[in-house]
Amino acid sequence: MDEPTPGPPRGALRGRAGGPECAPGRSGAPPYQAGRGFARRHARQISPMTERPVVKRTARAILLDGDRGEDTTPQLVLIKRTKPGEDPYWITPGGGVEPGDPTVIDALHREMDEELGAKVTDVVPAFVDTVPIDATRDRLPEDVVPDRGVKVQHFFACRLATMDLTKRHGPEVDEPCGEYEVVRVPFTREGVASVDVVPPSLRHYLDTNIEGVRALLAGDLG
Repeated sequence: MDEPTPGPPRGALRGRAGGPECAPGRSGAPPYQAGRGFARRHARQISPMTERPVVKRTARAILLDGDRGEDTTPQLVLIKRTKPGEDPYWITPGGGVEPGDPTVIDALHREMDEELGAKVTDVVPAFVDTVPIDATRDRLPEDVVPDRGVKVQHFFACRLATMDLTKRHGPEVDEPCGEYEVVRVPFTREGVASVDVVPPSLRHYLDTNIEGVRALLAGDLG
């Protein structure tokens, strides 16, 4: 399991996008258009960001249990992480894509088996997050320079088919760093907000897309 790096304090991403300075003027005048010189300078400024190599990919599950009808509230399956000297935080099950994984989705199924002893169904891509590599947490090949690469985290909406925690295996079980506790919270805004889900980008995505995630798992998606 490669763990998302806990981010800034909760609520840091809950502000509304934009603001008065982003709103169009009311005088009827067209919005300000930057000149070509500005555009060239701006392109030079952002070009390094477009060239960052992807040195790690992860597959994580927005895993719902009991989502079988419009009138039922599904449960979101999470892992509560408790490390010595740190506040607890909650992560979605999943981890790094290994060289032996044919696809990212294959990596997801492997991680579900290792971490939860679980089988999942209806796997649908939901959200992708790109973050700088954290050399203190991310396991990388020896030839990778951490400050020159990024990690792409793939989050998939899926349903829990079966789970047997006695069948868990892998380093998280054999040599745990702290505690791994499998928990469930109601898949509602209040339920997600009741725990410190990381990364903050996922917490923000879930806060604004509860209905959207459930729609991804609807029978009429195709």
